[in-house]
Amino acid sequence: MLTLSAKEPRAQVVVWPASGPAILRFSFGKFKELSSIGNLHNYIMDTSAENRWDKRISDATFFLYLFDKNKARIGEGWITLSNVGVGQSVKFQTTVGASGTPIAMEVVARSVPPELQLLAPPKSVSITVNSVPQGASVKVDGVDAGATPKLVRVSPGKHILEFSKEGFIRGSSLWK
Repeated sequence: MLTLSAKEPRAQVVVWPASGPAILRFSFGKFKELSSIGNLHNYIMDTSAENRWDKRISDATFFLYLFDKNKARIGEGWITLSNVGVGQSVKFQTTVGASGTPIAMEVVARSVPPELQLLAPPKSVSITVNSVPQGASVKVDGVDAGATPKLVRVSPGKHILEFSKEGFIRGSSLWK
C-alpha cells in the first residue's frame, strides 16, 4: 500500500505484485478533482503502466483502492491493460471516486492472464459478521477477528465463526 496526498504534485509509484519481482510499475500523477458533492469526490489522474515482465501482457484488469488515514477503504477505480509489450510503458487517465480524502492506495489484480494467476492474490469476499448482542468477540477459523459488528475477508468456501461475550453462552456457526 502506498501513502499519498490528494494535493501532492509528484507522481506516486505502486508496483504489482506488492511482493516478489515487480511485473507492473504504475505511476499516478496528481489527483485532479472533477466534481464533489458533500464528502463524495471524483478525481482523475494521469497514469502510466510499465510492463517489467519478460512477456507481453495480453489482458489484465486491476482495482485501484483508496484508503483514508485510518486505513479504511474510501474509494476505488479500475485499470485495464491490453497488449502491453515487454518493457513498454502505456499512458492513460484513471478516474476514481472517494468518500473523503485519500491518503493511501493499493493496486489489486481482478483478472490477469493465466500465466500470472500465481502472482494474483487468492480470491476473497467481504462479509459483515454481527451478533445479538453486539460487541461479542468473534473468531474466524480459530483466528481472532475482533468484536462484532465486524467486516472480515474470507476465501470462498466454508468457515467456522465462533462468538463469545462475558455473561452469554458461547456460540459457533458454519458459514458457507
